[in-house]
Amino acid sequence: MQIDENLLAVIIRSGELNHWVDQAVRSTLDSEDVDLNVVLVLNGPSISLDRQQIEQDIKHYPWLDDPRVKALRFDHYLGMSGSIIEGMKYVSSRYVANLDGDDIALPQRFARQIAYLNENPECVLVGARAHMIDENGQQIGDPKAIVSDDVRKSLLLFNPIPHSSVMFRKDAYDQVGGHTPKLDQCEDYDLTLRIASLGPVAMLPDFLVLYRVHSSNLSKGASARGLHIQCVAQGRRELARALKIPAVVAWPQHLIWRSVQFVRAAGLIRPLHEYSKRA
Repeated sequence: MQIDENLLAVIIRSGELNHWVDQAVRSTLDSEDVDLNVVLVLNGPSISLDRQQIEQDIKHYPWLDDPRVKALRFDHYLGMSGSIIEGMKYVSSRYVANLDGDDIALPQRFARQIAYLNENPECVLVGARAHMIDENGQQIGDPKAIVSDDVRKSLLLFNPIPHSSVMFRKDAYDQVGGHTPKLDQCEDYDLTLRIASLGPVAMLPDFLVLYRVHSSNLSKGASARGLHIQCVAQGRRELARALKIPAVVAWPQHLIWRSVQFVRAAGLIRPLHEYSKRA
């Protein structure tokens, strides 16, 4: 597939076609100073494949007929990594950005991140800070953030990059083999760790995303065992080697991370975004 150097692809995933997805897509299409297209992966039992229903959806959400939007429909769940893998089949751009279907991109987000990647060719992935909003769109606080031109050492302890702020180089994504299939937890952390073995990962100081906190994501958290634990552990080991960090230094950080997963799974602490500065 020929790469379009002047186009950005934005992957948006959702299990429903609703007002939050509407806000996510419209915020992306309204972005300033950037040429982009949207690959929207709708997957879940509420997604209809019926032609008449699709026509009704287009009337309700006119952007579904926008030439910049490629809407993929599946009447079943593809999984967290599976939905991104499906969407990436339609990407032919130099850079790829993620935006979760319940979040909002601020107008300068994509232009600011593209400019950073253009100015820093060694950087393989860039994130940005996020304001937290509630179900009604009211700002409620800011997650704690580590701002740096290279946060890879922090990645050995936890993932400091909001998923909806991620933009990466397509060639780096391809080089590490893309998302791990059938990974339904920590798929973002797993990918970021593997891409980070290729070069610096940056976190911008700019607030470029609105991250929605609601009942679904407040209750979710990775389990303490499973494929995601194996993948993240492997990614952390490979990143430590790439950074030439001795195992005796990296291993205690890994033990801390594993311990946190068990404590969280037991319900003694909440997901990491709860440790934040409230508005």
